[in-house]
Amino acid sequence: MKNPYKKSLFWDVDTENLSAEKDWYFIIERILEFGDINDLFWMKKTFAKEKIEETVRKSRILSPRTLSYYKVSGYAS
Repeated sequence: MKNPYKKSLFWDVDTENLSAEKDWYFIIERILEFGDINDLFWMKKTFAKEKIEETVRKSRILSPRTLSYYKVSGYAS
């Protein structure tokens, strides 16, 4: 199976060891902060809206600009 993770998003980890089930928070954070539109579409198909919302609410690494965008987009209040 082809690895769905881009090396440019996960430059510091071995993408072969990433699991959408176990590492969802980390994966969502990276996509929100550094991903492009295709990454966002993949994320929305792969993860439940609740997980994305939780990541936006609890993340300590997302930039203020990223947080503002996703709050306006309806992923956090």
